[in-house]
Amino acid sequence: MATFKLTIYKNRERPDKTWNVVVRFTHDRKMRYIPTSMYVSKNDLTTSFKIKNQKILDRGEDIIRVYRQRINELNLELNNMDIDDIMNYLKKKEDNTGIDFVEFANQWCARHTEIKGIKNYKTAINSLCNFFGRRKILCNEINVKSMKEYEESLSDRPRAKSLYTAMIVKLFNEARDFYNDEDNDVIRIKQSLKKYVVPQQNSAINRALTIEEIKRIFNLPYDGLKSKGLTSHHDIALDCYKLSFCLMGMNSADLYNCTDYDGEYITYFRTKTKDRRKDHAEMKIKVHPCIAALLKKYKGDDHVFNFCERYSSLENLNRAINMGLKKVGEEAGIPKLQFYSARHSFATIAANNARTPLYIVNDMLCHIDNSMKITNLYIKKDFTLINEANFKFIDYVLNKERE
Repeated sequence: MATFKLTIYKNRERPDKTWNVVVRFTHDRKMRYIPTSMYVSKNDLTTSFKIKNQKILDRGEDIIRVYRQRINELNLELNNMDIDDIMNYLKKKEDNTGIDFVEFANQWCARHTEIKGIKNYKTAINSLCNFFGRRKILCNEINVKSMKEYEESLSDRPRAKSLYTAMIVKLFNEARDFYNDEDNDVIRIKQSLKKYVVPQQNSAINRALTIEEIKRIFNLPYDGLKSKGLTSHHDIALDCYKLSFCLMGMNSADLYNCTDYDGEYITYFRTKTKDRRKDHAEMKIKVHPCIAALLKKYKGDDHVFNFCERYSSLENLNRAINMGLKKVGEEAGIPKLQFYSARHSFATIAANNARTPLYIVNDMLCHIDNSMKITNLYIKKDFTLINEANFKFIDYVLNKERE
């Protein structure tokens, strides 16, 4: 007699402290397991690791009901079938319902861990699942109409609206390439997103602050609060914002990772682009006296700053900065203040207000000018100009006697 039961693999706890819910199929004293799209945490289980969450049990019963209906089609009382033959039949029936996009996307991410932005792909997948309200989304459900609706749901998050939709399109096209064989007329995913246009974000305009707003931030007092003996989120965020602004828009990943400071210059290789450039995106920044005290305040043992000692990961540092900037923004009268606005504001004010030549601003941001690619091959890199420009820029913005 064939039976089904909802359960988990007790010894297969995932890194996020959850277990995948599986259907245990028993036939002729043999067992096989069928994974589902459901996951449970310890709160959903009894002390003996049996599922107690009623919503999960109800959904599982719906799945099992479908399997029972399929089993009935086989007339097992009359047909002597091996359990693996039955499993193949069940899986074949599942394939006919469509290809699970989320399952493919997660497997693709697992195979491409070398991609620096792979965490963003995973976040985009989770965002799409939240939009659909479930963890199983078939490829035939992803079309221009559903993508536009998903895009609209992100309208209050401009960066996510552009980034997540682009990543979902990328994953969908990867699925088409994987499952379709046009040379042999095998088309398992018929839908196409060719007519869907990923929205673009004009982030520089949205994030750049004025000189007056920057000065309000720099003039804010510390709250002086401590949490477990450490500086508060407010003060960490305030200091990191100042550091970024005065270090040519240095981002949090480089504040977290940099290790070379000789007492005058910080030398680092920009995390975001070092693996894509022949010069490894090297930067050498002279520390302005206005932030010298901050380098002493946050002096690390093996790193320039002790952020990697205070926080176990870059994500935790970013979380602390984002939490702190909410309070900093409120105090400075700047709603929705973001850390990256320090970099955008630095570049915008340097170019538009301080009249720093654009080619120098480009170098200060550690960007590549494609029109100068060949020329740069013949020129030894020198950081003198950008450091002179940065000192003049900081004095221009923060000096109260500025005309």
